[in-house]
Amino acid sequence: MKRPSRAKSVADILNKPAGKLQSLLKQSNSLKSINESVQKLLPEELKGHCTVSEYNQTSLIITAESAVWGTRLRYITSDLLADLRQAGHYSLANIQIKVKPSQSR
Repeated sequence: MKRPSRAKSVADILNKPAGKLQSLLKQSNSLKSINESVQKLLPEELKGHCTVSEYNQTSLIITAESAVWGTRLRYITSDLLADLRQAGHYSLANIQIKVKPSQSR
């Protein structure tokens, strides 16, 4: 009778170079890093109302809590893009603003 294989540790799974979890972890860390950069560059009044929702090296999508915050963010998008490039995100080509759908109905 064949013996069942030993269970893999979480560290083994996460550190597997070509694994799906490793890819997700890398993507998550990248998103966290760019979000931290964006939050540092945003004016104080926008910091709690906007967050990076997608990032793929050339395009960044920032989600705003409401249309009001989205509009304010749109006014500074070109400056934010320039500041992010200066901070080391050289391949970033555009920033899109999306508004979180309203929950009240």
